[in-house]
Formats: sequence, C-alpha cells, structure tokens
Amino acid sequence: MNSDAVMTRLFEKLNDLKAIFMYSEKLIPVIQSLIDFMRDTIPLLENINHSITDSAAKIPKVTHQINNVTNATELATNEILDLIDKVLNETNNSESMLERLLELEKEKAELIREVALESNSPKAVELLQKYDERYDNSARIEVLLGVVKNIKEYANSITISLQVQDITSQQLAAVNHLIDSVQKKLGSLINDLEKTQLKQGDELNIPFEESMTFDPNARYQNGHSSQKVVDDVLTGKLNSSTQEEIDKLFKK
Repeated sequence: MNSDAVMTRLFEKLNDLKAIFMYSEKLIPVIQSLIDFMRDTIPLLENINHSITDSAAKIPKVTHQINNVTNATELATNEILDLIDKVLNETNNSESMLERLLELEKEKAELIREVALESNSPKAVELLQKYDERYDNSARIEVLLGVVKNIKEYANSITISLQVQDITSQQLAAVNHLIDSVQKKLGSLINDLEKTQLKQGDELNIPFEESMTFDPNARYQNGHSSQKVVDDVLTGKLNSSTQEEIDKLFKK
C-alpha cells in the first residue's frame, strides 16, 4: 500500500473520528441535562413518597372518624324517631278525646234545644239559650283539634325527613369503601417505591466535567497495525502528510 492510499484512508478515518467527536460534544450536554433532571427529580419523588406515606397513615383515622359520625348520627336519629313515635301516640289519643268532646258538645246543644222546646216558661227558654251560648265549647275544641292534627303532620314530616339519614349512612359507607380502596392503592404504591432503590444524585454523575471538550488528537491504542499507521502519521514519521494538512482536515 503506497503512501497516498494510506493518507487517503487515514483522512477518511480521521474524518469519521471527527464526526464522532462532534456528535459526542453535542450528546454530552444532553446526557448532563438528563442527569441534572434525574438529580432534581429524586428529591421530588422522595417528597411524594413521604406525602403518600403520611396520607396513608391518616386514612385509618379518617375512616374511624367517619364510622363514629355514622354511628352517632344513627343513634341520635333512632332516639328522635322513638320520641316522635311517642308524640304521635299522644296526639292520636288527644285527637280522639277532642273528637269525642266535640260530639258531646253537639249532643249537649241538641238537648238544650229540646228542653227549651218542652219548657212552657219563656224565662227558662231564655236561660237555656244563654247557657248554650256561654258554655258552648265546640269552636274551641275544633281549634284544638286542628292544632293536634297539625302536630301530627309536623311529626310525620320530621319522620320522613329523618329517613335521609339512611341515605347519608349509605353514602358514608361508600366513602369509607372508596377510602379503603385508596389506602390499598397507596400501600401498593409505597411498597413499589420502597422496593425501587433510587440512586442519589451523586451516584448518577458521569465522569465528565461540564466544561470538558474532546481532544481531537486523541488516539485509541489497540495494538492493531492500522493504529500504528495513524500513530506514525501523527508523529510525523510519514513525511508525505504535514501537520498543517491534518489541522485543515479538522477545520472542515
């Protein structure tokens, strides 16, 4: 192989080597940026892990509190319903008594009219009419009967309204189920994070300085004969190529 062929081959190799160096110079900042990103991401992941752990630890307490609220609400609702039942029983009795009194008042008024018709004394008839007008309680009894009926309606409305407690209990049970599912997912995520051994930022460093550049005259010595040719050229043993030509090659 003559000197020109060797130099042609050498220039081709050096040109390829230059392209590799140029690509590497562009690639290193990208790698370093990726390393910096990972270095910044690790503390964030650790904070997320701590937050998840803290949230998972609070979930049982929240579930317990929801259960306590549900039980307390259910107990209070049952007590209110029991009292409403008693009120309804009393109002039913009162309503029956008032209706009976109203009937008695009507019977009394009828008897007074019959006595007045049978009496031959005008004075007696007048007195009976005054007695009927003064001691007629029918109107008062009707008012009281209306009040009792209103109380019954209010009590029934309260009973219907308190049925929403059952719906609330079901919703709270659904929330508890959802919280339990979230806790299981968080527990699984925590286990996965703990099993993953994330490297610290110092362990991710690549032994390249940020300001480091490649030496275009670097040689890769592997003992092959072609490497000896390159070494000979670079050390000036082949006089057909000058250092100036090599420098021009790298300035292309």
